[in-house]
Amino acid sequence: MTTMMSTRKQRTTLPPSLLGRNLALCCALGLGSVPGAQAGWLDGLLAQGQTSGTASKQRLWSIHEFTRIELVAREPGAEPNQHPATLQPEGLRQQLAQIQAVGRNGVQPLFASDELGELVLPLTQALGRAGPGDDVLLLSSARRAGDIFMAPTAVTVRLFVQGGQLQFIVRDVRLEFYDTYRGTHVAPRFGFGSRKAAGGASVQSAGATNARPDWLAIPLQGAAPVSAAAAPAVPAALAAPAAPAVPAAIAPVAAAPAPGVAAPPPARKALDAAAVEDIERRLEVLKRLRDKGLINEDEYQQKRKEILQLL
Repeated sequence: MTTMMSTRKQRTTLPPSLLGRNLALCCALGLGSVPGAQAGWLDGLLAQGQTSGTASKQRLWSIHEFTRIELVAREPGAEPNQHPATLQPEGLRQQLAQIQAVGRNGVQPLFASDELGELVLPLTQALGRAGPGDDVLLLSSARRAGDIFMAPTAVTVRLFVQGGQLQFIVRDVRLEFYDTYRGTHVAPRFGFGSRKAAGGASVQSAGATNARPDWLAIPLQGAAPVSAAAAPAVPAALAAPAAPAVPAAIAPVAAAPAPGVAAPPPARKALDAAAVEDIERRLEVLKRLRDKGLINEDEYQQKRKEILQLL
């Protein structure tokens, strides 16, 4: 009896190292037939801290639903890109802010300012990590009319650096997809610009040149040599245009009123056809939301009054 109790006691006092090995072995046997996503838990348990180099392999930047930046293989037959490219976020933001979409609603900024705030940093990271065989795909969705009742629309772009310029090829400038997605719950398939064939989009920028209506070539600072007499060079970044064109409608600056004389109230601008069409579209969307019971009558009347004040 004494011998049996001694043996049992020895079995219950395994050394810590042996106990850990047994635990790991049991986990390995239990996970041997489960999917790799679960088996990855064991890898993390037995090899904690072995994460060096994973950041440099990042190829997808998910900002939020239907807004992401991704590295993909460059189009077949295309020349190698000049990647990686080091750009400064502020310089890139200034250049992208000048891009305008030209469409049936007139000329509008391609991106909203808050939208650019989300895109610029991951976009510079993607271009900095891309290789010569990579293109950068940009998908950005936002409520671009500045109205919470408007459905998000998407901008889709292919980017790469060639010839010392950032090549910016647009596929869609205002893709309406969200209502269909909400009704079907089927994830939409987005297309992106291509070197080989022009899309239906049209864009312009005072700081870039058009290779095609859908294709902008944005100059990169540092692509041209700088003279010795010039000021100290700024690190490579997207250069803001030296003197962007100012629309004639806003070029004149009114003289300040004389002291003690009240300034006249600003004249109300006449709405063009595109603005009227946009207001009409907002009213139609608002009515549909009320008819579907998504907003009540008070919310409908309040928002309708706000929209009509734009006339």
